[in-house]
Amino acid sequence: MWPSTSPAARWLAGWVGLLFPPQCLVCGKELGEPAPVCAECFGELPRWGAVCQVCGVGVAAGLDLCEACAVEARPYSWARSIGPYEGVLRALILLVKYEGERAVARVLAREMARTVAGEVAVVTWVPPDPLRLRRRGFHGAELLGREVARILDLPAKPLLRKLRPSPEQVGRPREERIRAMHGLFVATRRGRGEAVLLVDDVLTTGATAAEGVRALQEAGFGEVAVLTCARTVGRE
Repeated sequence: MWPSTSPAARWLAGWVGLLFPPQCLVCGKELGEPAPVCAECFGELPRWGAVCQVCGVGVAAGLDLCEACAVEARPYSWARSIGPYEGVLRALILLVKYEGERAVARVLAREMARTVAGEVAVVTWVPPDPLRLRRRGFHGAELLGREVARILDLPAKPLLRKLRPSPEQVGRPREERIRAMHGLFVATRRGRGEAVLLVDDVLTTGATAAEGVRALQEAGFGEVAVLTCARTVGRE
């Protein structure tokens, strides 16, 4: 294969661009330059305004905590996301999760990194189910985690391992999610008090994140924060 900087490679890329012009992966609009999403769709990305300083869900201006965090402790030090799991954001997340779209992962990771609310030493991600990883050949949370680490100039390490297969969590009640997650993860190595940023695609009930936090802290890591593309609302 030609080096990417060779005249032949540039000539070939130009012809490919003419024959197959890039299109927005959300609306299908033809784009003038290589990009995964058009400016119009990107502008419709749902974002939080004021957020709860603990879980990161949207709150009314002037409030520091949501109603849930005001009365219930969280296992993580803080959690943040771009916005609610809906619209364009949901469409982009599904492209990463089920299609492994790396260009989309880069776009989302850039927006995720802007929401980081504290100092961390290392980035990791919720580990994949081995069967799904073999079937898909990629893991969306890892794609996001490695991109976030690159943007933040932090090491990216697979610090968690999944001990057994688990059923799909989509649509399951919170109590069932918690039972399914219990004892599911183990740390891949001992920690030395490092603060960890745990990355996933969506935060729903928090059961998966809580299990990841537990496994990391039991292994000797310090505070664990959670960073996701989006979070659902009203499913606590």
